[in-house]
Amino acid sequence: MGNMNFVSFRELRTSTAKISDMLTEDGKIVVTCNGKPKAIMIQVNETDFEDTLAVLNQVKLARAINNIRKAAQRSGASEMTLDEINAEIAQSRKVRRQRSVSSDV
Repeated sequence: MGNMNFVSFRELRTSTAKISDMLTEDGKIVVTCNGKPKAIMIQVNETDFEDTLAVLNQVKLARAINNIRKAAQRSGASEMTLDEINAEIAQSRKVRRQRSVSSDV
């Protein structure tokens, strides 16, 4: 991981000024808990703050989509045909309608 700086939550709490300097110098720091990566701190400023958040949200979405794809591959759902998918949707809607009707009674 190159020259990545790792700091513990304890160090973050006790050496804030030092870690702030490290962040200014390197632009990113990995925060660990019990020796395992837990968070990433990245340097931002007022100008690029919102753009940085937007990029982070895109990364979070891409990870979620990737996890969904992996789950579909593990379960075999990724091999379903369009007809099978449409049948699943129709069945789910039928069950939902039946629940709705029975709860209205």
